[in-house]
Amino acid sequence: MSHARRSGAAIFFDVLTDLGVEYLFGHTGGAVIPLHVELNRRMRRRDPAPRFILCRQEGGAGHAAEGYARTSGRVGVAIATSGPGATNLATPIADAYKDSIPTLFITGQVPSAAIGTDAFQEVDTVGFTRPISKHNYLVKDVRDLEWVLREAFALATRGRPGPVVVDICKDVQLAETSGQNPPRIRHREPIAFDPVKADAILAALAAAERPVVKAGGGIIHANAAAALRAFAERFAVPVTTTFNALGALPFELPHNLGMPGMHGTIPANYALRDADLILSLGGRFDDRVAVKGFATGKRIAHVDIDPSEIDKTIATDLHLVAELGAFFEHALSTGQAADHADWLAQIAQWRKQMPKPYGQSEYIKPQAVVEIISELTAGDATLVTGVGQHQMWSAQYYRFRRPRQWVSSGGLGTMGFGLPAAIGAWFADPAHPLVLIDGDGSFQMNIQELGTLVANRIPLKIFVLNNSFLGMVRQWEDMMDEGHHYETCLARDASCDPDCMDLDQTCRRQIPNLTGLKYVYPRLKTQRIKHPKDLREGVAQALAEPGPVLVDVWVDKAENVIPMVRPGHRLDQMIES
Repeated sequence: MSHARRSGAAIFFDVLTDLGVEYLFGHTGGAVIPLHVELNRRMRRRDPAPRFILCRQEGGAGHAAEGYARTSGRVGVAIATSGPGATNLATPIADAYKDSIPTLFITGQVPSAAIGTDAFQEVDTVGFTRPISKHNYLVKDVRDLEWVLREAFALATRGRPGPVVVDICKDVQLAETSGQNPPRIRHREPIAFDPVKADAILAALAAAERPVVKAGGGIIHANAAAALRAFAERFAVPVTTTFNALGALPFELPHNLGMPGMHGTIPANYALRDADLILSLGGRFDDRVAVKGFATGKRIAHVDIDPSEIDKTIATDLHLVAELGAFFEHALSTGQAADHADWLAQIAQWRKQMPKPYGQSEYIKPQAVVEIISELTAGDATLVTGVGQHQMWSAQYYRFRRPRQWVSSGGLGTMGFGLPAAIGAWFADPAHPLVLIDGDGSFQMNIQELGTLVANRIPLKIFVLNNSFLGMVRQWEDMMDEGHHYETCLARDASCDPDCMDLDQTCRRQIPNLTGLKYVYPRLKTQRIKHPKDLREGVAQALAEPGPVLVDVWVDKAENVIPMVRPGHRLDQMIES
C-alpha cells in the first residue's frame, strides 16, 4: 500500500477493499460521517470500494451482515454510528456470537478527547460488547487503524468464527498519517493434531453397536459437508444435524436423521435415546439438545476446534481438539471402516416418520405450507426464517439439499432476524431462489426493512404464517401454563374483553393488514391465502413472480410444534402427538 499521507477514513476503505469486502450493511450518523464522505468521494471517482447497503435500522444492518456471512461463508460487515447506533447492534452481535458467525461490526465513537465526558451519543461500546463478541477494539490513534482492521478481519474467521467489534473515534477517521504503528504481538500456541486421540475415537465408533454422530454448525463453518457424508457412509453411522447444521447432509440420505432436540425429528431423538456412543462433531451440547439424562448410559466423544467447549456441559469419555477438516482427512485416510447394518435397519424404520405426518382440517396447516414451498423449489432455495413456531416447522419440513441454504437464528433465538438476514443472504448468493418463512409476530419486529428490500429490488418471496399469536409462547402457555395467553394474542385491541383467553379461529383482526403493505412499499406485491384448497396455487403464483412478494397465509391458530421434549424432561418423554 502507498505510504503517502492518508486520512483514517481513506485507510479504512483501502484496507477493506484490499481484504475483498464487497458490501457494508449499515446506517449513518454523526460519528461515522467521515467514513461516508470518503466512500462517496470514491464512488464519484469510480474507485474500488465496498458497496454500502443502507438499512432502515442498525439492528437490521447487523442481521443483514449475519445473513451475508451465513450464506457466503465470508465475513459480513456492518457499520453504525456511536451511542444508539452501536447499542442497536448489540442484538446482532450477540446473535452472531452464539452461532459463531464470522462478522465485523464497525462503530463510530466520539472524538478521543471526549471519551469519558458523557458526550452526546457517547457509550462504552467496548465495555458492553466485551461479553458478546469474540474480541473488540477501541481505536484512538490513526496509526493503529490499519493493523487493527486487518487483525479484526482475520480473527472473525480464525479458529472458531465469531463477531469482532472495532470502535473508531471520529478524530481518528479525520486524522492523517503516512505511517502506522506496528501490530501488537499476539501469540497462542496452536494445539497440534493428536492422531492417537483421533484413532481412539474411530476405534470406539467402530466398536459401538448403536453409534450416532451429532454434527453441529462447525461442519458448515469448516466447509466439511462432503467429508461428513463420506465419513457417515464409510463408518455406517447415522447422523443428526443440529439446527445450525441443517443442509450439511441432503434430506434423502439414509444416514440423515434430521434435527435433534426439543423440537427434533422422531428418528433423531429415538437414535440419541438408544445410542451407546454419541460422537459430537463441531457443535455445543446446548440445553435444547442435551436434555435431561442425555449422556446417561452412553459414551460421549467430542471433536471441536474450540477447547473451551470440551467438558463444558457434558463430560466426555474421548475428545480431540482439532479442525474438522483435519479430523476427517485423518479418518478417511486410515482405511478404517465399520459395519452397523442392524442399527441402520432400525434407523430406516424410524426415518419413515421424518418428517412427522400431520392431520388436516378446514384451516391451512403450517406444515403443508413448508412442504409445498420445499416441493416447488426442489429443496434448493436459500431458506431464511424468523424465530418461533414457523422456524421449527421450517426446520422439520423443508427438505434441505446443500450447506449454507439455511439461515436462521439458533442460540439467541432473535425474533425479527428473518427479513434483514434475507437481504444479506441475497447479496451473498443471488443465484438461488430466496424464500423467507416468517411468523406474524417475528416479521413485525423488523418490518421497516421492507424499505431496504424494495429499494434494492431484491426478489425475496416472503411467506408469513399468520396465526394472530406469538405462537411459540402461546403453545408453551397452553401446554404448561394454564392457557394464560393474554399478552401473546396479536389480534387483541381495546374492544376485547380484558380477561379473554379464547383461542378463536374466527378472530382475525389484522394488525397490521399485511396485504396493505403494497401501498406503502412500491414494487412489493402482496397476496393472501386463507383456504387449504388455494394453497398450492397461491404458493406457486408467488414463487413465479419476478420481484418481491409478501404472502399472508392464514394458518391454523391452534397448531402446535410436535414432537416436543419439554424443559426438564428426557428424550424418552418426548411428546409425539
